[in-house]
Amino acid sequence: MAISNKGGAQVFATAPGQDGAHLTYCRLCEAQCGLVAQVKNGMIVKVRPDEEHVTSAGHLCVKGPAMASVTHDPDRVLSPLRRKGGPGDFEPVSWEEALDDIAKRLHSVLELYGSGAVATYSGNPASFATMHYSYTRMFGAALGSKAKAFSAMHTDTASKILAQELVYGTPVPVTFPDLEDCDFLMMLGANPMVSHMSLVSEPRVRQKLAAIHQRGRVVVVDPRRTETARLFEHLPIRPDTDAWLIAAMLQHIFASGLEDRKTLEQRSEGAEQLREAVKPITPERASSYCGVPSQAIRSLAVRFAQARTAACYGRVGVCRGRYATLVNVLIELLNVVTGRFGQAGGWVSGMSPLQADGGPRTYPAYGSKRSRIGDLPLIIGSSPGGSLADEITTGGPDQMRVLFMDSGNPVASYPQGDQLAGALEQLDMMVALDLYITETTRHAHYILPSPTFYERDDLTDMWVANAPRPWIQYVGAVLPPLGKARLEFDVYDAILQRLGLPSLLSNFASSDTPRPRLMEAVDRALRAGVYGDRFGERSSGLSLARLRDEFPHGVRLSDRVDAAASWARLRTPDGKIRLWHPVFGAEFARLQGAATDEDGPLRLIGRRKLPSMNSWMHNVERLVRSDRPTLLMNPLDAETRGIHDGTRVKITSSFGSIEVEVELSTDMIAGAVSYPHGWGNRGGWTHAASLPGANVNLLASSRPQDWEQISGMIHLDGVPVIVLPV
Repeated sequence: MAISNKGGAQVFATAPGQDGAHLTYCRLCEAQCGLVAQVKNGMIVKVRPDEEHVTSAGHLCVKGPAMASVTHDPDRVLSPLRRKGGPGDFEPVSWEEALDDIAKRLHSVLELYGSGAVATYSGNPASFATMHYSYTRMFGAALGSKAKAFSAMHTDTASKILAQELVYGTPVPVTFPDLEDCDFLMMLGANPMVSHMSLVSEPRVRQKLAAIHQRGRVVVVDPRRTETARLFEHLPIRPDTDAWLIAAMLQHIFASGLEDRKTLEQRSEGAEQLREAVKPITPERASSYCGVPSQAIRSLAVRFAQARTAACYGRVGVCRGRYATLVNVLIELLNVVTGRFGQAGGWVSGMSPLQADGGPRTYPAYGSKRSRIGDLPLIIGSSPGGSLADEITTGGPDQMRVLFMDSGNPVASYPQGDQLAGALEQLDMMVALDLYITETTRHAHYILPSPTFYERDDLTDMWVANAPRPWIQYVGAVLPPLGKARLEFDVYDAILQRLGLPSLLSNFASSDTPRPRLMEAVDRALRAGVYGDRFGERSSGLSLARLRDEFPHGVRLSDRVDAAASWARLRTPDGKIRLWHPVFGAEFARLQGAATDEDGPLRLIGRRKLPSMNSWMHNVERLVRSDRPTLLMNPLDAETRGIHDGTRVKITSSFGSIEVEVELSTDMIAGAVSYPHGWGNRGGWTHAASLPGANVNLLASSRPQDWEQISGMIHLDGVPVIVLPV
């Protein structure tokens, strides 16, 4: 069946692989921009923006079209591979043979050691396909209650998730700025011109930020004058000192009587403890740590508190330092104390379309489960990813013996990847579901080929809750899975079936469909959800069929996120926001016990360029042809070290060293240097392995005692380093 666009001018193909134009959307970040993929003779020959998409309306970045190159990459794994020799030495094998052997070996481990010997790992790409992030964990849970779950979360979002749980009583839904009516937006550690707007689903973010800046102001707090900072107001800050800045802003807000007293008195608890905690953190004292002049701190606090509407937003750059959770807590508290939480144009949360009541999902309470390595609290059930190597090599009960690696590359993305690579060789079995033979999957016993987003049906389920302009879209696959690639859900369910275990989505099973397919279950969840048709009871409600037939470009669920409804999604016992938690006191004490960094070592931070996507898109030649990984350094720092533009230098930390090329730039503040992550590629991706660059994570610590103890976040930004010419 063909579907017309709104104007009826163009007919779109609907059968996977059919010649013609296919409507789809990008699944590489939260923006989820609408795309039109042109197919000819079974190949995607062109990708253009969907001008009629309900939200992106013709916006597009370079990565969505480049994913077509990944889809048709000659280096891509398109058949199940079985390890036959050393790392990276594989032979093709049939699906039946692979699944039978995997199930047999998994059964033996479960019988001998129990489910605690099994772990799953979900990488970043899993976050953007329908329920992918959930069903990877569900597979582990189906094997037994002690199965471990790992993910990329402890490199980017665990501290944000924990901050939300401590303040609001629930880790999800994620809070975000309501861009539509915001007059003053303060951003820390975020660079939307390159990364769009992490944890915010807004494709046209450049236009939204420009409108905010015109109405009031966008202030970008960062050690580097980023691509975003160049367009708006830049406030330079020393790396890993954001907690000092925000705490001092709160101190001045309290001292000046600028707090929202109604919110503090009626809708929150712990205001006095917070007031006392920030009292000694004056702007003058904070300035000696963060390098921001005290008067600038006071001015920023007043501007934020007195703006008609405002929001403070932080992302990865404030999630990976020594005080990552405290920074994220302070961001939440700054929004609450000034009355921005639940305010239109302020700080809000949204609803998932797959939740029947629109409320948050249930996760284990913080601190109720702890990691085997390091005795660290699990965050939403996820073990600290930095402990993967030690989980494998440390003997005793629940020692990891089997690992299912789903779309992840922790050898490249976690500290001391060389140690992890060695540890992976000790596993009884490692099964990787991936597109490539990567630095990590080369150590697997089996690599099972997965589809790219052009080869799967999808619904914008997870990120609807993070959209200032909520929308939803369902698309069919543009192509059938190439080669012998299979949907990860089907692979997991096939293994469970061989083990005699119920369906992965057994709660959606029936006598007619004992093992429902993924989209069958998703359709039932959508129809029962807050926007669903309740199986015919609500004529205006949605189903996958209605989305496909009536709204091929997506449909707006509401013009604006319901800001006031954010209050209904709190899950504290008394329904009030917690401005104080015992964890906060210890973290404030730790912060104030640190020495100033004014004359200390250089501090290393990361960065990303627009064409780059972590470690897994460097095999696309047209994305990286003009990308040169360099160490950005301020000319003043370079001069004192005898370093010139283009000099090859050695960066040394307490845990490792790498050699890279320097690029001098006044965009970096003195005392800080920046190198992009995701480089130093090895493995079976030919072009990526030929590129220069080094793995910056080799400079970070893999020791649990060096991570943030309340969240398990590894320390990747603000790492002290020595930089000298080679």
